[in-house]
Amino acid sequence: MYQCKICTNSLGNQPIAVREMMFGTRESFAYFQCSHCGCLQIVDIPQDVSKYYPDNYYSFQQNEISINGNKVKNLIKYCLFNAFLFRICVFLLKKMPYLRNYERIGWLNWLTILRTIRKDAPILDVGCGSGALLQEMNIWGFKNLTGIDPFIDKNLLYSSGIKILKTDISNHVGAYDLIMLHHSFEHFEDPHLMLNLLYKMLNPNGCLLIRIPVSDSFAFRKYGSNWAQIDPPRHFFCHTTRSITLLAKNAGFALEQVVYDSTAGQFLDSEKYCRDVSYYEKMDFTFRQVKDYWKRAHQLNRMKDGDQACFIFRKNHFHVV
Repeated sequence: MYQCKICTNSLGNQPIAVREMMFGTRESFAYFQCSHCGCLQIVDIPQDVSKYYPDNYYSFQQNEISINGNKVKNLIKYCLFNAFLFRICVFLLKKMPYLRNYERIGWLNWLTILRTIRKDAPILDVGCGSGALLQEMNIWGFKNLTGIDPFIDKNLLYSSGIKILKTDISNHVGAYDLIMLHHSFEHFEDPHLMLNLLYKMLNPNGCLLIRIPVSDSFAFRKYGSNWAQIDPPRHFFCHTTRSITLLAKNAGFALEQVVYDSTAGQFLDSEKYCRDVSYYEKMDFTFRQVKDYWKRAHQLNRMKDGDQACFIFRKNHFHVV
């Protein structure tokens, strides 16, 4: 019998075996899907999770953006981003390579949320790896930027003033106007505790941004255990809109907005796994296939059926801690 760690339901939960395919170990892990809230979750969390985050894990790759050495390039980035942010010639801007790259990784769908954030507001990125997004945000004009990640080798202090700390949320102290978790929330063992800690750190009118894979999606229905975003055993939970909303409500948050930002990766990577090809192994797709996958991803986002989404929460001020 499996008991859901989100809603406590233990009736009708369906087991599913999933292989580790990012690094191609093909080790099998037991998951189950809750019949009530829909959350897909791992049965047993490995005792030593760190071994599944080797040095070549994608988010650890450190590449400091030189603020002083690329002044012209960074000025162009600043102008393009802020023009997009405030809807100046959006159609034309989306055709430019810099923003088209953001569109390809799903960023353009949620970036407009930053309109409500002051450039000097304190911002925290939880599970930020080496801080690539924070470096970009610094170029866009945001100045008070901090990141935390327990799996990086050491603290990082960039010349721009960005601080990346080797620590976890339970050992971090601060107050922030914006707290972001970009595909890190699903990696935390205790999401209830996590949200309670985030609630205490968020300023009264602050914004909590959580981007996660979602299992109430076309990709999971199509690919099942070969859906790439399950990513065992690193992803402990693959939420549904229902399960993440329930979880956040119990912690005192009110859902303000959901923005779907899935990409062609839901097809490209899952098709590889179906053919027993790991994430880092090469598999050839035709230009037409890739184009069709991107088109389908955009359609699914519009239909609210993409395999990842950005959830925006605010504090419910009537919540009693």
